[in-house]
Amino acid sequence: MKAELIQKLEELAKQEVVLPLEEEFNELVDEFEKLQSEEERNWELKKLERIEGGEKPEAIEKPVFELFEEYKAIKTLFREKKNAEIRAIKETEKKNLEQKRTLIAGLKDLIQNEENIGRAINRFKDIRESWNEVGPIPRDKRQDIQKEYSALVDTFQYNINIYKDIKDHDLSRNLDLKKGIIEELKGLLEMTQIRDVEKNLNALQDKWNSIGGTRQEDWEVVKEEYWNIVNSIYDKIRAFYEERKSKQAENIVLKKEIIVKAQEILGRERSEHKHWKKSTDQILALQEDWKKIGYGPKEENDTVWEEFRGVCNQFFDQKKAFYDVRKEEFSGVKEAKEKLIEEVTAVCESTDWGAATKQIVAIQKKWKNLGSAGPKHENKLWKQFRAPIDKFFEAKDSSFKEKDEANAANLEAKKALIADLEKYTPNKDAKKAIEELQEFSKKFKEIGNVPFKEKDGIYKAYKAALDEKYSALDMDKKEKNKVMFQAKLDSFSGDRRGDMLDKESSFIRKKIGNLTNDLSKYETNLSFFANADSSNPLLKNVHDNIEKTKKEIDGLKEQLAMIRKAAKSE
Repeated sequence: MKAELIQKLEELAKQEVVLPLEEEFNELVDEFEKLQSEEERNWELKKLERIEGGEKPEAIEKPVFELFEEYKAIKTLFREKKNAEIRAIKETEKKNLEQKRTLIAGLKDLIQNEENIGRAINRFKDIRESWNEVGPIPRDKRQDIQKEYSALVDTFQYNINIYKDIKDHDLSRNLDLKKGIIEELKGLLEMTQIRDVEKNLNALQDKWNSIGGTRQEDWEVVKEEYWNIVNSIYDKIRAFYEERKSKQAENIVLKKEIIVKAQEILGRERSEHKHWKKSTDQILALQEDWKKIGYGPKEENDTVWEEFRGVCNQFFDQKKAFYDVRKEEFSGVKEAKEKLIEEVTAVCESTDWGAATKQIVAIQKKWKNLGSAGPKHENKLWKQFRAPIDKFFEAKDSSFKEKDEANAANLEAKKALIADLEKYTPNKDAKKAIEELQEFSKKFKEIGNVPFKEKDGIYKAYKAALDEKYSALDMDKKEKNKVMFQAKLDSFSGDRRGDMLDKESSFIRKKIGNLTNDLSKYETNLSFFANADSSNPLLKNVHDNIEKTKKEIDGLKEQLAMIRKAAKSE
């Protein structure tokens, strides 16, 4: 039976073109691997019987399975040829995409710059013929490229062709032809073979674009009907591939779940023969479950298969060498954990709470990743490891508690200052009022730290009261904004002042970057109005946006200068 399968697989793999044969090839692969798995399972059972009969595991050699090496070579040959065909198709589609983009650029130039109608028509015909000769492009680019091309064709026809002396007979004929295309497109919605739908859709869209213009009053109606049905077809195509992709993704998820189960079995501690027998039965059951699951996306399917096969191979290798490895492994883990105990004990003597905490967390991760040192040593080592850590965090909690108690008086003082600020009525003289408000800011900073959990709330209350007073000042809007921003900078206090200035600077720089990008887009938009009258409302709106954006950028740059000045004063 395996010989027959090998013969069929070899015949398929030697074909000049293999991609259309993939489904048939995979079915034969499944049949062969079922037979192979059965042989391997029978061997495993016989091996266990021999071990139970007194033979040593290392003395039992794994047999060379009939035709398995030939099978792997044929499978590799097929996969390489298929991958080469796929790469060739993708490369061709990529080149076709570039050709179509070049034709679109040429059509744009024709529409914008060609003034001679005769030359324009001839150039358009050349572009259209070239477009129709270009082969398929990547599926994810088809709709956008076709839509852009069709829109340019529409623009050409109504900016140039319609202005020609087209006979009424031709306009009516074109309308009938376009309606006929629409009816053919509707038929595509009933087709079940998506590849045929895509092929026919591309052909019908090319035919649509090759048909001349219609009367303006007919065009809007027929164009809307055309795009509605085209978009519906693209929705159908997308839905098909998304559903297939989703199903394949589900298969990958199921296979990854099996891998996780296999890894869980692989990671278990087994100290007796009965434990290994139980795990072996579970691994073989997982292999059977794997065969029942369909294929996933090609780029992931081979990866998860290699991962699963690797886990299985690793399990059986560990099973063979278990007793020798076990003692050496536990000894190595014990030694590594003893070193970590020494390391964490030294770190836990530190009172630099932040840095020490990070080091302890990193050491804990190392401890966890080491695994078990064996039932004889693990619990004892763990107690030795946890003792200095518990002592460190108890001391840390005590220290923070003492600081919070010491800062409680500062909290009450800041609350009293905020109450005074809320009652304060700004002086009518804006300059005098600013000096008085700055005095509030100075006092707030001088009070000092408050309990950690209260610092954000008390700062927000203070900032809200201060902003309210600054907002009430009677002064120029630009100057008021500058004063309020300076007040914001003055409100940054304590150990975090430098970090807060850096954070504010980063925020403003990011905002300037976004506005600069907006400004570039606005300035680019001006090119679309090269021939527009200065009274054009759209053109005026673009100019207004440019001016507004420049002012915003200038204002933000002033704020950056204020931040730099504040940073230097530190």
